[in-house]
Amino acid sequence: MGLIVLFSTAAVVILVALVGAAVRESLRPARRASGWALGVGWPVDPEAAGFAFDGWTLDRPGDVQLPVWDVRGDRDDGPVLILLHGFGRSRLTWVPYLADWTRRASRVVMIDLRGHGDATPDGAGLGDPDVEDVAALVERLDPPDDRPVVIIGRSLGATVGILAASICPRIDGVVAIAPYETLAVPLSQRIRLRGLPDRPITWLAIRVLALLGRRPRSTRAAAATLRVPLLVVQGTDDPISPEPGARAIAEAAPNARYELVEGAGHGDHWDLEPERLDDAVDEFLRLRREAPSARSGEQVSR
Repeated sequence: MGLIVLFSTAAVVILVALVGAAVRESLRPARRASGWALGVGWPVDPEAAGFAFDGWTLDRPGDVQLPVWDVRGDRDDGPVLILLHGFGRSRLTWVPYLADWTRRASRVVMIDLRGHGDATPDGAGLGDPDVEDVAALVERLDPPDDRPVVIIGRSLGATVGILAASICPRIDGVVAIAPYETLAVPLSQRIRLRGLPDRPITWLAIRVLALLGRRPRSTRAAAATLRVPLLVVQGTDDPISPEPGARAIAEAAPNARYELVEGAGHGDHWDLEPERLDDAVDEFLRLRREAPSARSGEQVSR
């Protein structure tokens, strides 16, 4: 009997420790700021990559400060592109590829989401308060009515982009790269990749995070309410955002295009099929420039 109690106590202690580690890692991901960029040989800001920019801060309630880089694009008639990074990344993610986005846009805006990059204080939003942050960013940008606003997001940023478009009428389209259904999906997948029992850890971690104000929002439910087009780019071999979930998100949206990249994981889609994906994005943005605004009730066929 004593051994049973001992082993049970040890199991509970280990489970609590694992849940605590999962919660801590979720709320405080590794920072990718200028020091990290210097260490890996990346440009530390758009100017270091050859682009003039304005730097400013989006102030949010609770003394939250989200740094923004604002770059002028090459197309006066182009959309305003808001680039949203993935979990554990930052606005620096986009700097090496700025030429790809400035050629398509009148303005390119990059922001550090909560708990990432140079954002203060600590504490990642995990797709909950981030949604209202993006809506506030769009309001702060105050783009002209004839300039579509399009979100380009990866992983966490893709999910936040879809959720934000469902509540912000000024967003005119979303390009979502490797989105997932709820926070539980990437959390569970990361735990599983480490060879740990994902179900009890994920279940408990999600409830602890909810108590800390991080509600797991449904991306598929948000996609079903979209009045704007959605382009989903997904890999068949994604270990973080499995393909069936991304497909379900695209299928839920009234106006969606789904680009599946054979053999792609979580971040190498363009490495495998750059021409096809560039064409898909260019076509998506061309339609945003030329079509009547979705805010006036436009419908786009699947």
